[in-house]
Amino acid sequence: MGGVISTATDFVVEKLCSCFCLEVHHICRLDKNLKTLVEDMKILEAKRNDVLKFVKREEDRGLQRLSGVDVWLTAVGNIENEARETLMACTSELQGLSLCDGCSRKLVARFRFGKEVVSMLEDVEELKGRKLTEDINALAVPPMRDVVGERDLQPIIVGQDTLLESAWSRLKDGGTQVMGLHGMGGVGKTTLLDQINNKFCGANDGVDIVIWVVVSKVKRNEKIQDEIAKKLGFFTEGDSWKQKTEAEKASSIRSSLKAKRFVLFLDDIWSKVELKDIGVPIPTKENKCKIVFTTRSREVCARMGDTNPVEVSCLDTDKAWELFKEKVGENTLGRHRGIPDLARKVAGKCHGLPLALSVLGETMSSKDTIQEWRLALRQPQGEAYTLTCQTHI
Repeated sequence: MGGVISTATDFVVEKLCSCFCLEVHHICRLDKNLKTLVEDMKILEAKRNDVLKFVKREEDRGLQRLSGVDVWLTAVGNIENEARETLMACTSELQGLSLCDGCSRKLVARFRFGKEVVSMLEDVEELKGRKLTEDINALAVPPMRDVVGERDLQPIIVGQDTLLESAWSRLKDGGTQVMGLHGMGGVGKTTLLDQINNKFCGANDGVDIVIWVVVSKVKRNEKIQDEIAKKLGFFTEGDSWKQKTEAEKASSIRSSLKAKRFVLFLDDIWSKVELKDIGVPIPTKENKCKIVFTTRSREVCARMGDTNPVEVSCLDTDKAWELFKEKVGENTLGRHRGIPDLARKVAGKCHGLPLALSVLGETMSSKDTIQEWRLALRQPQGEAYTLTCQTHI
């Protein structure tokens, strides 16, 4: 029985001594631990700054930080505040105190601060030890925006398949930075541009972002900037983007795009677009960026920097008839033996313009009597159809 009591006593004494030694440790090493805390916080702050620089660079490339990074940054901010408050409290409350001071209140205060500092040192060490910058997956995930927005496509225009492959091949060439598609209204420039845009959906070419902007005849730089900003995600900033001046918007766009490999599609431009005023970096061989645009004017192509643009021409007679026949439909053409001959003549009024052929063909698809086709041929509205279609381009 005595042995059991002795063992129990030894255990209690050991625990009491252990606790007492820990308290003495907190009190005696407070000054040294405070210095260690200051030095460790400098190291942690330096790591925090390095992580922020890395994250900013990756976000400029279109990547998005993982929530775990924000958790780490928040924890660092919290420990910074705690350390600052503790250091200030120690300075004001314990300045000039020594271990030899017999005041129990002061010893209790030193113990309390000593215990807080030891706990903070453990937290700082854990935050310092997280290897965020060595694991890119801990800092960034795939693009927060789709690289390219897929366009709704009309069926490829008869005869444009070869032109599409030729234009795509030229665009992919490293020597092409700016490419213009020119031709009269209704010839199919936008349809061709849609097809080129969608080719980037399945392309593994290192492009970070593809942007589509409809410019139109009444060109406004801020309208173009706003369309680009939507793709870059600036509109998530709320009203702050709308309140920016044109120059401020240009600066924001430039800062974002200069770190990206981008492709910019400008549909329906009528005059030179001043890229500098909008904030779009000039495409070069080095940055591998591209600008593709559509216009009715070859002169605009030259002013934009493409002296050898892709010409989108009207369809020849055979291809024009093939497109028109497809839109009208075999059922209507077969209603009367005289309709096919009249249909060829009606198709000729469209002068090979794909949009006019499509619109007129769809209109005539419901005309299944020979009289209606004769009326269509006699009407001087054939060219009016063409002019009407041109207003939709």
